Amino acid sequence: MNFSFLKKDHKSIPKFINQKLLAFFPRAINIEWNKNQNTFEALFYMDEVELIAKLNDKGELIEYKKNIRKNEIPEIVGLETYKHGEIMSAIAIYFGEEVHYEIIIRQKDLVRYLLILDSQGILLEKRMV
Repeated sequence: MNFSFLKKDHKSIPKFINQKLLAFFPRAINIEWNKNQNTFEALFYMDEVELIAKLNDKGELIEYKKNIRKNEIPEIVGLETYKHGEIMSAIAIYFGEEVHYEIIIRQKDLVRYLLILDSQGILLEKRMV
């Protein structure tokens, strides 16, 4: 696979955008950038966890995603998730004051689904992956 859209070269990213990212995530390391029309997306590690942050062209944090362990899933979200199958992986998506959870589950027949739930455990989306 070619991931040439990820830019390790910070020269193509405005310096203030990189500084804003580091203000939000001061321990970020191994930062790789992707520039879209009006947004900048950074893939990086912090405290040995992979994160993806999206900033607008003013350097404001739009959202960020963080890989989380099964034991970091809130109980109410986990209870709803287990009704659908075994948890394979989970990502917390933070935007504004809200948090959603993107969870890959595997059913007994080994079919995998992507679930998106809100912080109250309400299923917002389910699709086969």
